[in-house]
Amino acid sequence: MKTDRFLAGLIVIFYTWAAIPLDAQRRTEADRNLPEFPESTPQLYNKFLTGVPDIRVKTTVGNLPRLPRYVKGVYANNFKGPDVRVIWPAPADNSQVLSAGTYTLTGKVPGTDIQPKAVVTVKVAEKTATPHRSLEVFDLDKVILNPDIYGHKTKFIENRDKFIKGLAATNPDNFLYMFRNAFGQKQPEGAKPLGGWDSQQTKLRGHATGHYLSAIAQAYAGTGYDTSLRADFAAKMEYMVNTLYELSQLSGKPKTPGGEFVSDPAAVPPGPGKTDFNSDLSEGGIRTDYWNWGKGFISAYPPDQFIMLEKGATYGGSAAQIWAPYYTLHKIMAGLMDIYDISGNEKALEIVKGMGDWVYSRLSKLPATTLISMWNRYIAGEFGGMNEAMARLYRITKNPVYLETAHLFDNIRLFYGDAEHSHGLARNVDLFRGLHANQHIPQIIGALEIYRDTDAPEYYHIADNFRYMVTNDYMYSIGGVAGARNPDNPECFTAQPATLYENGFAAGGQNETCATYNMLKLTAGLFLFNQSAELMDYYERGLYNHILASVAENTPGNTYHVPLRPGSEKDFGNPDMTGFACCNGTALESNTKFQNPIYFRSNDNKALYVNLYIPSTLYWTERNLTVIQSTAYPNEDKTLLTINGRGRFDLNVRVPHWATKGFYVKINGKELKINAMPGSYLSINRRWKNGDTVELRMPFSFYLEPVMDQQNIASLFYGPVLLAAQETGPLKEWRKVTLNAEDIGKSVSGDPGKLEFKIDSVVFRPFYESYGRYSVYLDVTLK
Repeated sequence: MKTDRFLAGLIVIFYTWAAIPLDAQRRTEADRNLPEFPESTPQLYNKFLTGVPDIRVKTTVGNLPRLPRYVKGVYANNFKGPDVRVIWPAPADNSQVLSAGTYTLTGKVPGTDIQPKAVVTVKVAEKTATPHRSLEVFDLDKVILNPDIYGHKTKFIENRDKFIKGLAATNPDNFLYMFRNAFGQKQPEGAKPLGGWDSQQTKLRGHATGHYLSAIAQAYAGTGYDTSLRADFAAKMEYMVNTLYELSQLSGKPKTPGGEFVSDPAAVPPGPGKTDFNSDLSEGGIRTDYWNWGKGFISAYPPDQFIMLEKGATYGGSAAQIWAPYYTLHKIMAGLMDIYDISGNEKALEIVKGMGDWVYSRLSKLPATTLISMWNRYIAGEFGGMNEAMARLYRITKNPVYLETAHLFDNIRLFYGDAEHSHGLARNVDLFRGLHANQHIPQIIGALEIYRDTDAPEYYHIADNFRYMVTNDYMYSIGGVAGARNPDNPECFTAQPATLYENGFAAGGQNETCATYNMLKLTAGLFLFNQSAELMDYYERGLYNHILASVAENTPGNTYHVPLRPGSEKDFGNPDMTGFACCNGTALESNTKFQNPIYFRSNDNKALYVNLYIPSTLYWTERNLTVIQSTAYPNEDKTLLTINGRGRFDLNVRVPHWATKGFYVKINGKELKINAMPGSYLSINRRWKNGDTVELRMPFSFYLEPVMDQQNIASLFYGPVLLAAQETGPLKEWRKVTLNAEDIGKSVSGDPGKLEFKIDSVVFRPFYESYGRYSVYLDVTLK
């Protein structure tokens, strides 16, 4: 057995181990519990706290109130402490708000006996408007990443270039191998099968191809700085699409003139010589009778898994079980639509339409009870963002069948609580506690996409409520989510909200990287409707402290989980792009679209939003102007915008939530008198002239981000950057540090320009520069 095939097999074993319920291997781990603390342990600033005033909130009948997670506190001796984290009850239904009236909730403040009250007034619902999409994203080729003001490559360029180089070296035939295998076609010379989740008998094979399609499209759009690279990615796109189109045209048509065939997707029979459907993909067991698969079918495996899901199949390794067929299909359809959007390739769109028709033909005939069962089956029913893909296809084609198909992917139980639509996320009820995180985040993205096409307010509420709950009640300091000890699975949300310490920090890892990829996608999507700085503050956190931190130092190897227990280390996989798990696939996309969220424009081109402080050039062709952002951020706390062009528009710049030491603006060198609030956007309206400059300065400071239910366990930040203690080995206890309560910076020494600091003798660096052992969470005592 060749070494590379052996290693590929190990990858399959490892990643399959990581993606399923983990009871068996969890029991073999020596210590899955976290250090325990007595109730008397001081929990950061709460030890100075004397009280938290009661609050009043309003809601409407049927909808749980959105309770503020942070409330102003009263501290002893006029101490200036932060807002206080309050943990409120989190009911699993909306029975408290089914009629108008008033009721009271009692919260708790960790480490104290303080019990704040929330008086909730429930009113009869009045029709309220949900926001319309008021912003647009610039095309990837309209924003160029630049070196910093000293000519150094930024971390964004470094990571992008690792992936661009890796993608350029790939052989497209390797990503087409299992498609040809499924259709019984001869492999071209030099083609090699991928490993990981795309190997011969892995039931998710083809998923990496979908990510690859998106990545080469984005790489093509983003490599205008290198004509040879751009030509290479153009050729790869055309070759991939042509091959997939040829295969898709075989489905449901006779192999030879006059031969038998089944064109109706709803009438696909079992494979030749078989009496039932199965998921056997071995060389001797896979069916290749594509003429019986129904018109338009395309996948790297036969239709059986889709049909078995309808019949009740569960997730597992036997031939009677499946993985997640619609998850893979979403990746393929999304990748083809990305190519269509970027290059205009009509064949790519035809493939997607054919498979969209195939899906509608089957799902439209199923009763609602079957669909509810399918979409709530662990892993087997994971459909990625199929609702997003079908809504997007509707928007491209204007064919209402595709929008109807998008609705067929509604996760009724999660979205609405039950078939009667009694509660669920649409009513601000958290029903995703304990569920697999990344099985459900893309479904929420799909809900927002349906809202874009329909203006149906419930879909906006589903997305907005979910985002608020996840980032406030389930998020680790790096911006990642998931990783539970209860339930015992590193890919699940904790069993109850706001219990990361009690139920989180899974021994097998936390923070599935593709979950953060999807949370950033959801957040950016919501911002196009609601320009809240809170959204882009989260985006910055997840981008710098998880996505940037998920890539290896010298290769495009990248993380699946990012563990945050004491003395952890990252495991970087797939450095040569030959053995993909889910997060290796999304990494291809994340690292080829860094320029995407830096700037947004209003629909009427009368406003520009500057969301991220990254050296770059924007070509705003609709206004015939460019904006050049020059900065060394986050190694420095300022950035300079130079406007080349003329005209009046609003320039909206983000004032980060952590900018508590001030936010200063100079226009053409003259200080602007402003009162910029942290966690907001500052709007500057003027008639801009060619060469105008806007200098923004936001002094960085040190601050702590504690675990909500055990606040002495906290991460140290400097501005947007999470600082990790550099360790020499694994630890059983959290690293202990003592910090000045009034000014944390007095306890820290080092060089802000290099972002390298020390507390006592321990070195702290940005988490995105941490490649060995590290501690992200510390046991903090304030004095």
